[in-house]
Amino acid sequence: MKEQYKKTNEVADDDDEDDEGTRKLLFKFLPSSSFPCHSDNDNTNLLKTILIFLYCHFSVTLLCFNVAFDLFALGLPILILSKTTPFLNSAALTHAMTHLINYTTPIVFSMPLLFSGTKIYCNDIDLLLKSKSQNSLLLANHGSRIDWMVGMFCGYLSQTPPSSSSTSPKRQNCERTRVGFVCEHIIALMPLVGWYRKLVCDDIFVKRSFANDRRAIRDNIRRFRSARAKRMLFLSPEGVVADFGRSDEAYVDACRKFCVSCGYDPPFEYVLTPRYKGTTCLVDHVDDGAGEGGGLVVSVCMAFVRGGKLLNTKLTSPDRVIPDIYLLNRGIGGRPVDIYIHLVQMDMTCHSDAKRLLMDDYRRKDNLLAEWERVLIMTTTTNDEKDDRAAKKKKDWFDQYTLLETNYWDAVSSHALHAALIVATARFLGRLDLLARYFSILFWIVTTCHTVGWMAQSTSRESVPFETGIKAFVAFFMAGRGEDAGPK
Repeated sequence: MKEQYKKTNEVADDDDEDDEGTRKLLFKFLPSSSFPCHSDNDNTNLLKTILIFLYCHFSVTLLCFNVAFDLFALGLPILILSKTTPFLNSAALTHAMTHLINYTTPIVFSMPLLFSGTKIYCNDIDLLLKSKSQNSLLLANHGSRIDWMVGMFCGYLSQTPPSSSSTSPKRQNCERTRVGFVCEHIIALMPLVGWYRKLVCDDIFVKRSFANDRRAIRDNIRRFRSARAKRMLFLSPEGVVADFGRSDEAYVDACRKFCVSCGYDPPFEYVLTPRYKGTTCLVDHVDDGAGEGGGLVVSVCMAFVRGGKLLNTKLTSPDRVIPDIYLLNRGIGGRPVDIYIHLVQMDMTCHSDAKRLLMDDYRRKDNLLAEWERVLIMTTTTNDEKDDRAAKKKKDWFDQYTLLETNYWDAVSSHALHAALIVATARFLGRLDLLARYFSILFWIVTTCHTVGWMAQSTSRESVPFETGIKAFVAFFMAGRGEDAGPK
């Protein structure tokens, strides 16, 4: 942790560009007589930027290619068998899909979270282990677009650092746990990964109307309970990620007014207000069937730090950055994102006052993120005594978090196994010559979709592949009708 403490307090390099700066840099050096070459340093920065983005596009393409194979070659046949034969009932289907998900998971998070240098820390290993050992509902803030990848990483862990209750310094084993998500219904329509989450993972997709979503939520929970399938279920009660459009600003303002009307003054600055009605229904996931909490409800607060700065800072701050798949992958260039997970167990059942509990919890999360920012922006003074106190406070703050490590070579072997199975299948079908062509076409589609969307809206919104381009198209269509696309 000492090494991480030093790393987190480094000042960001002068040549580190955000999305807007990178976009301008690329335009500046577009091949045209109107854009002559400048210094060698400019050319070096341009080459580095291009290589990083090629890596990002390659990473997303590889993710899509592997998920497509797992979906169409493995997932759909299992689904068809469950519909056409009596040997694969609903419970057997759920458990079969759990094994498939465990097979697919490393190729989903390995490049953004492992190969690109991202590191994940947790404040309470004991609570993490408890949430993996039983049905659990994890209520997380929504400061990024890659919360779901962090959830998959935690569920896939098979070893953790020693817990506070352990007497041994050795890493301890734990079983891998299936992770499910509650997400907006449009994600299910996103090509490949969205389809996989819908058909294989059986996530809960909602339209943000509790009257319409209640039945779908309860049917999903009932299926898993009947199959006796354990699951970590992630939910972001905020419901949306606040971007930077007019309707986003209006929504942030509405949330602040709601806080004041509920007696939470000053209002939240780092998080939106939680939506509590659907959460009440989701508590059934951890209910023992008698109205008592048989599982675990956990509050999750994620802080995203890069170069000593908090990315998910105040909602109204122009410095706020919303991490997505591309931002994580760009860590390969030397500016990785560190993710700090703060867990707190909640005493919540279906009889609880969900509104009060969630608002209190979000006040705590808001205060926690504010403290993160205060710790990160501490400056040195000429007073040595104050310097020592500030340094000790920073050290104590970071020491409460423990690095979560997964097996690097396990991820590498998973990629190798996927590649071998895809090549073997193509060879068996006599289509080996088409593999490179299909991958190249997919790479071109991924690159074009993201680049056009990114240029159009000056930001990357890649929570799942193709989302940046698709949402840019939707925003353009709605703008043509005189509407705002709204918060995403």
